Amino acid sequence: MIPAVVKTGQTLNMMDPAGRMAKAQRRSRIVRRIGTVLAAIIAVTTAVFAVVGALKLVTDQGSQNAYDGAPYCQGVTNATESCVLRTNASVAFVDVTKNTGKNAHGYTTQAFLDPQIGGQEDWVVLSSSQDLSGSVTEGDTMPVLVWRDRITRFTFAGHDHDSDVNPHHIVAGDLTEVALSLMAATAFGRPRIRRMLRDRIAINLNRNRIPDWTLLGLVLATALAALLRASYAVIGLGLAGVAVLVLSAAWPFVPWVATPSATAHPLGVGPRATARTAKKWNQPRVGRLP
Repeated sequence: MIPAVVKTGQTLNMMDPAGRMAKAQRRSRIVRRIGTVLAAIIAVTTAVFAVVGALKLVTDQGSQNAYDGAPYCQGVTNATESCVLRTNASVAFVDVTKNTGKNAHGYTTQAFLDPQIGGQEDWVVLSSSQDLSGSVTEGDTMPVLVWRDRITRFTFAGHDHDSDVNPHHIVAGDLTEVALSLMAATAFGRPRIRRMLRDRIAINLNRNRIPDWTLLGLVLATALAALLRASYAVIGLGLAGVAVLVLSAAWPFVPWVATPSATAHPLGVGPRATARTAKKWNQPRVGRLP
């Protein structure tokens, strides 16, 4: 076959399938390695977030318990460390900004409140989707609750709203962080561990599925506990999930797991392993060992 001339001194070789295949394989290997590195980074980062979030949840849940158990302050006082002060706050500023990203269709309205007694000035979010500048102006007053010198709740348009520093709001964020971080760490971390240890795992597939089912159960239980706002359950389940994920790398080396099962094929070779080998070397599949 005569090569097609595309430019003086240059030809387009249409009969080099081996070269094109080798180039495609190199590109595929580079993409896989990048994907492996990214998956490992995500898994490690989210596992750290899960642990840090669980430990932070211990402190924040303690603050919530103290807040819920604190009585209302008697009389006029600036000491709000052990009691919740009911007072009024003046609106010093109103700020309306256009949302971006997934909430780009709306506006965020914030008010800068100045408590008359017992607290420090702070921003509160009146709405994360609407422009309420027509409903609140500078100089208006709002009933607020102050605890430990921070505005924890305010009343606007006849409804009570928790501020961002309210212990209940903070705990809800911690619960979400732990649950989502454990999901991401499991989704990105466990497949990488299985791939790195696939030769060891092939010795006894059934027993090496125990960490998989355990992690799945812990992830689902953590998510359910977070929905039910069971903070201490989320702490225990989240830390247990990260521990199981880390220790699953050593699970295939446990003697009981490393012992071939009675139904396992000799040398751990089966149809899937044969197919992977054939694909790796670009050879036709010849079946499995006898």
